[in-house]
Amino acid sequence: MQHRIVFPLRRLPDLSRDEFQEYWQSTHAPLVASHAATLGIVRYQQVHTRMETRVTEVPCFDGVAELWVDASLRSADAGAVAAASAALLDDERRFIDHSASPVWVAEEDVRLVGDTSGLRMTAMLRRNPALTREQFRHHWREVHGPWAMRNPEVFGFRHYVQLHAPTDADTNPLAKARQSPPAFDGVSEIYRDAPTASPEAVAALRAEFLEDEKYFLDIPASPVFMGEVRVILG
Repeated sequence: MQHRIVFPLRRLPDLSRDEFQEYWQSTHAPLVASHAATLGIVRYQQVHTRMETRVTEVPCFDGVAELWVDASLRSADAGAVAAASAALLDDERRFIDHSASPVWVAEEDVRLVGDTSGLRMTAMLRRNPALTREQFRHHWREVHGPWAMRNPEVFGFRHYVQLHAPTDADTNPLAKARQSPPAFDGVSEIYRDAPTASPEAVAALRAEFLEDEKYFLDIPASPVFMGEVRVILG
């Protein structure tokens, strides 16, 4: 069974975003690939932030590391697994601010499969504090997401994935080793086309959509950004 690791990244303060992304791809990515067989990593991609689309009280992330891991393929040599994990963690400290970079194992829900060319929109979602995580998940999965997909002339979804945080998201070994901040409640990954509806229709429906977001999201704590996906492995 594969598990999806989500790791939104913020750079160390002495690095520019360009310096961070260059080190991440040119130095860290080959290191991850070299230990992939030992750790059971079957897919690894980097999402390099290009622009913010919703500026919030929460600073934007510089990128997102995404790994698909199959525990059945992990090395049976516990010492080798520990050494590989330590090597990756040690290198991360050279460019990642762990205190500002949550990491968790997400439940992947692929809602729509389609063309994934171009930039991807990533939304890091915090739930409205008045809702439980289960209430948030239900509304997002059963109401909000399907609403957008039913209106392609306005929202233009062509590929859509929801990532749900499990109840134990903040107690996984990856988070503990990095003393990470709390996980987000969900992540929305969307590729979409430009709207074809009239500007008036687009404005009206998007206004309704934003009102619905206020019900289940803590909007000031839910940054949204566009990024370039770079597949390293898989």
